[in-house]
Amino acid sequence: MNINIAHIYDEYGPVLGGGSAPTVVLNLSKTMAKWGHKVTVVERRHGNEPSVEYVDNVKFVRIEAKKRVPFPAKGLESPLGVVKLIIDGVEFAFKVKNFLERDNEFDVIHVHFPLGNSVLATIDRKIRKKMIYTAHVGEEGKRFKLTSDMPLILRLLSPDLYLMKRVRMNVVLNKPLKDKLVEKGISEEKIEVIPNGISVRDFGNFDRDTIERIKKKYGIDKSVTVMFAGSITPRKGVDYLVRAGERIIRDNKDVLFLLVGSPKYNKDFSKRLMEYVKNKNLDENIKFTGFVPYEDLKVLYSACDIFVLPSFGEGDPIALKEALASGKPLIGSNVGGIPMQIRNGWNGFLIEPGDEKQLAEKIMYLIENEEERKRMGRNSRKLAEDEFDWSKIAERYIKAYEGLMDA
Repeated sequence: MNINIAHIYDEYGPVLGGGSAPTVVLNLSKTMAKWGHKVTVVERRHGNEPSVEYVDNVKFVRIEAKKRVPFPAKGLESPLGVVKLIIDGVEFAFKVKNFLERDNEFDVIHVHFPLGNSVLATIDRKIRKKMIYTAHVGEEGKRFKLTSDMPLILRLLSPDLYLMKRVRMNVVLNKPLKDKLVEKGISEEKIEVIPNGISVRDFGNFDRDTIERIKKKYGIDKSVTVMFAGSITPRKGVDYLVRAGERIIRDNKDVLFLLVGSPKYNKDFSKRLMEYVKNKNLDENIKFTGFVPYEDLKVLYSACDIFVLPSFGEGDPIALKEALASGKPLIGSNVGGIPMQIRNGWNGFLIEPGDEKQLAEKIMYLIENEEERKRMGRNSRKLAEDEFDWSKIAERYIKAYEGLMDA
């Protein structure tokens, strides 16, 4: 059975522009279109893109909806910004409603991001029975009224929770978040856990010359390389990784900790951490790369020996999945969606967030046991192929669509 699917992408950057959520929408759309389903992506128009465009048999329809704030988080910084953000959502929703009324043959309305789609579900109640919502969530505490430091407007009303109570089906990226949402009053039957995917074929297949070139470019000159990839922020636990590295480097000078990621998201924290590394004379063994082009990043996963993500909170981290597909042993915190990717003792180790001693012990174990690294790396690649390739993720969404249509 072929399904006619509309993705409503209510965000301030284009689906073809890259990023975590756009990657999900694009890969789901392309995979399903390849299988013969009819797929349309409806989004805001940015710049000079055509109003209608076909990419890999996916139809892109771009709505002329003004952007009064550069991105949603910016709009929450002031009362005027909140007003502008609401106006943006209302305008987008009404224009999408007009589009859907002109083409009412869609079987599934798959919505992404809550603000404009909450308005859409309010002004067009009849399409709710076709709506499935994927919550692309990083800072889940602020999005779902789970913390006290959230902006005032979100303390009064969570657009996510509002939308989740009105659509037919919701998708979240990990079970801990599902459990929290059930406590918030969302029906358990209305929530599916489907993680993000990865194009497995794009990782772990680089030739020796390419890997050696990247090693030279980024100064990888030790016997074992421990890699982190992500923003240099406290939430990612990078300071604990540095201190774990310090413990290891005291006795082992032939290990490199390669910290890959931009410092721009928390410049003060990044500066303090870099100064700490320099003042402790650790800079020969702990290197900060700054921003790395994605084509280089894909090779860096193959160039490293161990991948570490010691975060305090994660939805469904793409960097961990990329290391998984690259066939690397993984060490990550036992939070959010990380346990879906790390099976403790099988393809890596789960640790408690903020425990630098435990983190150092697990890293040291893998440094000293090359055969274990290889065994866990093979298991990581198998897990990526069996459960996280986009074809596997798209199959799970198709099953959810069919359940929504049959109910």
